[in-house]
Amino acid sequence: MIVALWACTPRSIETLDGDSASPSTVDTALEVAPGDTAIEDDSATPDRPEGDLYDPSVIHALALTLSDDAYRELERDGREFVPATLGFQGFEYEVAIHIKGSSSWQSIGDKPSLIVDVNYYDPEQEFLGLKKFYLHNDCYDPSQMSSTLSYGFYREWGYPASRSGFAQLELNGRDYGLYVVVEPHNDDFLQTWFDDPNGNLYENASAYCDVTDASCMEVEENDEGNDLALRTLGEAARLSGDDWETAMRAQLDWDRWVAYLALERTVVHWDSYSYDLSNYQLYHEPNRDKWTFLTQSMDLDFGYRPWSYDDCGMYGMDLDKYDMGMLAASCESSQSCTTEVATAVMAYADLLEAADGAARVRELDGLIGDAVRADPRRYWSDGDYEDHVACLQDFFEVRPGQLRDWAETILD
Repeated sequence: MIVALWACTPRSIETLDGDSASPSTVDTALEVAPGDTAIEDDSATPDRPEGDLYDPSVIHALALTLSDDAYRELERDGREFVPATLGFQGFEYEVAIHIKGSSSWQSIGDKPSLIVDVNYYDPEQEFLGLKKFYLHNDCYDPSQMSSTLSYGFYREWGYPASRSGFAQLELNGRDYGLYVVVEPHNDDFLQTWFDDPNGNLYENASAYCDVTDASCMEVEENDEGNDLALRTLGEAARLSGDDWETAMRAQLDWDRWVAYLALERTVVHWDSYSYDLSNYQLYHEPNRDKWTFLTQSMDLDFGYRPWSYDDCGMYGMDLDKYDMGMLAASCESSQSCTTEVATAVMAYADLLEAADGAARVRELDGLIGDAVRADPRRYWSDGDYEDHVACLQDFFEVRPGQLRDWAETILD
């Protein structure tokens, strides 16, 4: 959750001359992780659309068509599903859409983030193997790269995280510009990352909602039929000292918990559980009776907070400050937990350096740069985009060293 006072509504939407960006493809160093798929061979005439909507090296051309009534309903409310036709490669699907977001909320006449539910009307229908996907305006991110970079790092390093890619959206014949396509944490996602996908999934329903308060956790999946496991976790979270650590090692997927805390520091995911007590989900795996934290809203990573600073790489950089959530604070108070997090941070420093994020930024610039500049509904200027791309490249040059320096002070 982000501070709603700095609402992401258009401040200087520009109508640019020239044609809109067309879908393009470039080589990429982004690796295939669990849940990722290769693009299918298009040598034969397809009887269905082909491709991987989450391929981060392609901008897919999507078209949505709404009736006048559906459009007016989104103007009136926006949070209720309305019927729409999704067009792609000459194929059409009857789907349902609605606007999503909180501080990033924009109206249907501007550049809204959207949920596209492919099997809302037909439970058997899929689109490129998907039942649902998100179209994010990522209007706080001048580069439009942050989500794809961060989610990519998490998946490559073995942590459950969404796939993401890019789409050029047309709505009722009008160019809505570039969108970031993000995988929801639905059943397909859970089947990819967990042996038992039939557990409960929760999301913090508001900022500063912690696991100790079951009433503020929004139920996304309730396959177990009750909230007993969540309440048990909340009670154990209030413990301290050795009692806390014994209880948490029994209830959390401990290795993933340590990785979660280390990863948030690595990519400076400050809009998160450990730093800002916001934007997280919890999944309970029934067969193991273990909890895993899931990350989301990665558009403000790498030290960027536009309402605090007008450039990136400054906010959330202090690795000692990732202790806002009660479980994160309790880990900070435990020498053994803190040591494990520092050890993981040291390992991620090496992985981040080897990943060559600066090169990935250059590749993504080659893919989406023209589309960002040609976006008629964009929030940021050309200069904002170029400055932020440069900031990202600088971040990847300095962050591994910062991570090692912090970890060494704890491990020495």
